[in-house]
Amino acid sequence: MRRFLPIILCLLVAVSMKAQDVVLTDSLVDVCGTEHKFKAKQLIVPGALVAVGSVGIAFHDKLGDWGEGCHTKADDYIQYAPVAANLFLGCFGVKHKHNFVDRAMISATAYAVELALVKGLKHSVREQRPGSDTHKNSFPSGHTATVFTGAELVRKEYGWGIGSAAYAVAVATGFLRVYNGKHWCNDVLAGAGIGILSANVAYWLYPWEKRLLCPKKKNQNAANMMVVPTYETQNNTVGLAFTAVW
Repeated sequence: MRRFLPIILCLLVAVSMKAQDVVLTDSLVDVCGTEHKFKAKQLIVPGALVAVGSVGIAFHDKLGDWGEGCHTKADDYIQYAPVAANLFLGCFGVKHKHNFVDRAMISATAYAVELALVKGLKHSVREQRPGSDTHKNSFPSGHTATVFTGAELVRKEYGWGIGSAAYAVAVATGFLRVYNGKHWCNDVLAGAGIGILSANVAYWLYPWEKRLLCPKKKNQNAANMMVVPTYETQNNTVGLAFTAVW
């Protein structure tokens, strides 16, 4: 038995040192990674859409009665499809960048920003809806902002492959808002810009929220492992007891 002790001790030291090097992560992206850094170029597309939509307020009557009289409620439901995909696709094995809790946190932030922008503009601009003299909350389109927020979240989380499908749903929703006579074209353009912007703002804020809500403790990602030699006298057998705590 004694001649095996040096070998066992060496194995224990090697395994223990290796265990200290194991780092567990629940995300493919570091909290402070480039994915979450502000880039001015990310403002170009949403800024242009909001600007064109704002200018279009003066010309909306020339752009958009072509859908009046048509009715479908599909847009009331499919507006939520992209955000549902963003939250749950990762649970079914689709390669993703953040765990479910982080995706939920980013989504909640995005929709808080989107809601604030949409409600603020609706009450400030008070644009009349097509065919209505009483409803003055047309600009921007809330349905469109909602669906484009989700589409941009999907694109950032899963890439352009799945993101393209999410954007197809977003475009379809915007089309239906005009087709149903609920919005002018410029409302939809502005809503799309606000949705894309809201998703990006949520990604920029994510590292700050992560540090605030989930402060990182020292060695919290390290795997604590212990290997203990065992010796059974009855059968004269040697073994190892292994435990790991994450």
